[in-house]
Amino acid sequence: MALNKKSLLNRILVGIVIFIVMIGMVLLNIYFVNYTHSEAKDTFVSGRAINSLIIALLILLSVIEMRRALGRERIPDCFSWLLWLYGFGLMPAYVLFGFVGILFFSMIVFIVSVITALFRNRADSLVYIAFMLVYPGLFMATLLYLNRSATTHVYEEISEMYQYLENDIWVYINNILDRVGAQQTTRESYLLPLNAIALSLVFAVSTFTDTFAYFVGSLFGKHKLCPQISPNKTVEGAIGGIVGGALGSFLVFALFDWAKVFGEQFGLTFVGLHLSTFNMVFTYVIIGLLGSVATQIGDLLASMIKRYCNIKDYSRVLGEHGGIIDRMDGIMFNSVFVSFVFMFIL
Repeated sequence: MALNKKSLLNRILVGIVIFIVMIGMVLLNIYFVNYTHSEAKDTFVSGRAINSLIIALLILLSVIEMRRALGRERIPDCFSWLLWLYGFGLMPAYVLFGFVGILFFSMIVFIVSVITALFRNRADSLVYIAFMLVYPGLFMATLLYLNRSATTHVYEEISEMYQYLENDIWVYINNILDRVGAQQTTRESYLLPLNAIALSLVFAVSTFTDTFAYFVGSLFGKHKLCPQISPNKTVEGAIGGIVGGALGSFLVFALFDWAKVFGEQFGLTFVGLHLSTFNMVFTYVIIGLLGSVATQIGDLLASMIKRYCNIKDYSRVLGEHGGIIDRMDGIMFNSVFVSFVFMFIL
């Protein structure tokens, strides 16, 4: 299949803008931090906090886009206020109670939706609402979890890691909740500089996957992958995407742990993390390979929903390039996978 020059140019331009935003978010988490050893201990703003606001905005826009895609026939206006509440409420729920807060807030929204459906006799709408709460809601919210990477360990002042525990608005909120008797779990109270590498893995693996899948599929693709969902995707492109994902993961390793460009505390090889070599290598390999698969599954799911809803794009927020979900479909799936790895392996 020959490359379409206009399509290629558009993809490159949008890719550059998205790439700059992603790099900016990672750099914020690296160069705008408030460590416990810093003299500015009363400064609540950090790169982590700014990125949380950016992600919260993306979640809100994604919920609005999915609501638009499904349409008022499937989700009538009587549910609209709940969806707006959900879009705006995820961030406060996470600020106060962490990712568990998002889970319980989602359940509360669904319970109120059930009550509304009972009075309106719209049981069919509950299926679509439940789907929205999970996708894009909870899936996108995993970016919040990764951006606020924490640890289950309590570090003493003599530990190599203690000086790198962040002292920003998250710690301030934790202290307030502690005073009113709503102490959060240890994992949400001790903030490590793992957020930079977490977001880097999500962005790099997904970006390299999409790029390699596109070029390899365009140049060498012959066997259709899922023709009824996405006619242009090929098996060759999918394999190229997996190779790209592995390269993206290796690039993150090279920057953070091999060359230690940003400082040793940001890498998984930092001694203060007490990670075994196996866990570190396993993390990079599994995210590079399976994270790429997750990215491509997310892309196919977004395409399937668009075909089901008979729409071309989720919105026009990005002009002719579509909406937030159109550009975050693979990233949000990969974010879920990386969150699992960071929760259960690191």
